[in-house]
Amino acid sequence: MVSLSDRVLITGGSGFTGRPLVERLRRDGHEVVALAHDTSEADTLNVDLRDFDGLTQALLRTHPSAIVHLAGIAEPAYGNVGEIYSANVVGTANLFASLTAAKIEPRIVVVASSAHVYQIADGRPLTEDDPIRPKTHYGVSKRATEDIVAIYSGRFPIIITRPFNYTGPGQTTNFLVPRIVSHYVEHRSEIRLGNLDLFRDYSDISRVVEAYSRLLSGSVEPTTTNICSGRAIHLVDILKFMNELSGYPIRIVTDPSLVRSDEPQCIVGSPARLETLVGPLPNPEFRETLTRMYNEFCDQQRW
Repeated sequence: MVSLSDRVLITGGSGFTGRPLVERLRRDGHEVVALAHDTSEADTLNVDLRDFDGLTQALLRTHPSAIVHLAGIAEPAYGNVGEIYSANVVGTANLFASLTAAKIEPRIVVVASSAHVYQIADGRPLTEDDPIRPKTHYGVSKRATEDIVAIYSGRFPIIITRPFNYTGPGQTTNFLVPRIVSHYVEHRSEIRLGNLDLFRDYSDISRVVEAYSRLLSGSVEPTTTNICSGRAIHLVDILKFMNELSGYPIRIVTDPSLVRSDEPQCIVGSPARLETLVGPLPNPEFRETLTRMYNEFCDQQRW
């Protein structure tokens, strides 16, 4: 576990991954500084990573001994290309430049990249040694964050993570799985989707949070690792299970604007290196994840 003398800084601390990670580390008794942009939460510092001076001052005030850098745009289909590069690339560059300017030397910096950096090969589990050849602006922005890490790898001990898809309670409906679940909770008659004859590696958020917590333990040397489940979920099965869980079917309308002609049919990662580094991780059945999400949305509807 993280040393109790550590002060852990989490960028993107109010996000889908950051919030439960902050809660997990605080629950374990660690001092955590959550940093986020445009937040009014009392226990979170409001800092834009693109503001070099503001970020440097925040680092000087908090002086973290460990950092998990989660901040940035996490939606691969996000429409504003300029914001993708500004948030993901400039934000990461500023973080390391600010650490250097403030002369802070954390014992570990964990940086979230993405599986979108890979050249996708259908069906075969992707390992960390597979070719890097992103095909989207989001993927290119994440490759650039890894290039920035390379500049500073001689100065700071850095772990790069490449998360595949993950979901769970608390994820916004901008993402596929919570959007599907919310349609059932809201008793919609139909849902517009793209190609569902695809297989994707989905982890539960609890697995991802546990992985980040263990990567902070101090026993993991600088490296690059996937965060994934190692299993491929057929997207059409999500709808089938939600039909069973909710007790009624939703009509699926294929929206041509959501269908990509170059979409790989199967994307799955290998978790072998990750579990070699941190040991076996929880890997809840995907039906369990969907049930928890459905119940949370139902609770929100009651309020």
